[in-house]
Amino acid sequence: MKLLEGKKALITGSRRGIGAGIVRMFAEHGADIGINDVVRDHEADRTIASVESLGRKASWHLADVGDADDRTRLLDEFVDAHGRIDILVNNAVASRDMHFTKITEEFWDHLVGHALKGYLFLAQGATNRMIEHSHGGSIINISSVHSYRAWPHDTVYGIVKAGLNRMVMSMAHDLAGTGITANCVAPGYIDSRVLPDDQESNRGNADYVGSALGFIPNRRGGLPGDIAGACVFLASDLGNYVNGQTITVDGGFLAGGVPPDSQPLEPGMPGAMELEE
Repeated sequence: MKLLEGKKALITGSRRGIGAGIVRMFAEHGADIGINDVVRDHEADRTIASVESLGRKASWHLADVGDADDRTRLLDEFVDAHGRIDILVNNAVASRDMHFTKITEEFWDHLVGHALKGYLFLAQGATNRMIEHSHGGSIINISSVHSYRAWPHDTVYGIVKAGLNRMVMSMAHDLAGTGITANCVAPGYIDSRVLPDDQESNRGNADYVGSALGFIPNRRGGLPGDIAGACVFLASDLGNYVNGQTITVDGGFLAGGVPPDSQPLEPGMPGAMELEE
């Protein structure tokens, strides 16, 4: 059963990692996909090919979601390629943070500009296009367990992710009657590493999760497909009565609290996206 048959979905930060996992599962469920990132490399080409191998249309969009002109161009190019936009998944973000006493205004402006301001205005542009075409739609922001609990050195990242959870609550109210839903998915320990094909079986294993394994009731690290599955649900008719919510996908991790020996946030840690240079 294809839950997204004929839908047109734009997924930011999607050349690899969690974004690429969402791309593939959306294509498996019948969606045509816009793939976005700040660089195009062999990982991007492989993600594009994975969509085309499933018989779905893939378009490539080089754009920085932190830049206003890029956001407008991204949406215009996507609609030109696909005719409309049904689904936006805001996923692109650099995750590295720093100790509270070392945070600079430049760092704050960069992370907030990309991962909060960028998400808001890209969602605004997408919803305006959805309203123009009068067919409803779905906005999904990738949040994090860092929106609920604090880790060392995650001040700005945590603020940004908490802001996304609050953002979709207001969006749900302001978009009432349009048929557009707005929700977040908050990942836990998701293994989004770039691995050689012969090491894919190691994804999410105990070595990756480390000491946090005993705090995850599912007793494994998460996979990009775990986040993708939640996104498919929210973007499909199965989830059309879920609105203004944040769904945590963490294997039960938050139920037990943060491990006492937790380390500062780095790429690959709970909910973290890949860092783009």
